[in-house]
Amino acid sequence: MTDTAVRGVPKSAVVALAVVAMAATAATAAGAVKLSNHDQKKALRSEVLATARQVAVDFAVYDYRHIDADFSRVANESTGTFKSQFVTQSAGVRELIIKAKAVSKAEIAAEGLVDAATNHASVVVALDRTVTNTSTPKGQRDSFGLEIDLLRVNGKWLASGVKPL
Repeated sequence: MTDTAVRGVPKSAVVALAVVAMAATAATAAGAVKLSNHDQKKALRSEVLATARQVAVDFAVYDYRHIDADFSRVANESTGTFKSQFVTQSAGVRELIIKAKAVSKAEIAAEGLVDAATNHASVVVALDRTVTNTSTPKGQRDSFGLEIDLLRVNGKWLASGVKPL
């Protein structure tokens, strides 16, 4: 008996071709998985940085004319012990902000991803801020940094910690 399979092609060549085709398919699938993982990491990074930027600005910006809404916005973007502490501490300075007619405006100067995983992340954010009040009506500028820890809770990124740098 000869080693032929189909139309005179040796059976060993057919097997070798099948092995090469399977290897190529596996390599293509591995490449697709790698590309998919890269896309997921890129999307995760974008989500985390966008959330941290928003939290940082909301944390630094306030206006005595709508201080309760400003504080509520930060509380709604927060979770856990940090949320409880923020609510307590902001209530403690509320009257001072109103009495001083304080307004704080801030913008992001830079940000950097420290760490990010599926359900937790850490970001550092640098802000430039101008604060006006009855003592400094022309405003006082300063720059500062925040380290913001985030947790994914029910599919949404929330601040679990904000620390000055």
